[in-house]
Amino acid sequence: MTTNERSYIKHFGREANTARKPQLDKIFHEDKNIGQVETMWSPLGQFWIFTGRIFNTEMGTSHKLDHDNFEDAYQWVQSRHLEYRRHESFAVYLEYMLSDMAISKTHLAHHLKVSRQTIHDWLNGEYLPDVPNFINLARFYSAWSLVDINTLLVDMSESIV
Repeated sequence: MTTNERSYIKHFGREANTARKPQLDKIFHEDKNIGQVETMWSPLGQFWIFTGRIFNTEMGTSHKLDHDNFEDAYQWVQSRHLEYRRHESFAVYLEYMLSDMAISKTHLAHHLKVSRQTIHDWLNGEYLPDVPNFINLARFYSAWSLVDINTLLVDMSESIV
């Protein structure tokens, strides 16, 4: 049994796997359908295809991407949702950055030489980072994402309301 089949069985059961039954799982955030994971047997008949689809209602579009397992498809939908929402507030932008880099608050706090509580406060919208920390955060994310720091600073500043 392949990892691909194990992922399907874990979420939908052996009987559905044997019947090659397609599935559709809707993903919600605050009672709003933000996306879905469509699962179907490949036309070649050798593996499952997990397609993550994200809805961007503001732009009236949707994007999709095929994955090898359910978890990757689900995580892709969640991260794209954060990407679309990142300009709602600095807290959401920071949550997006942590998710994109797959690092913890503790790791970020260590790198920026601030307390974990400071990161927690930024994520809860208690207050914003001061200018040196804002720039250090942009440098850190810029080095990871290979985005020009000036472009990133402008993008990050759009999240500050």
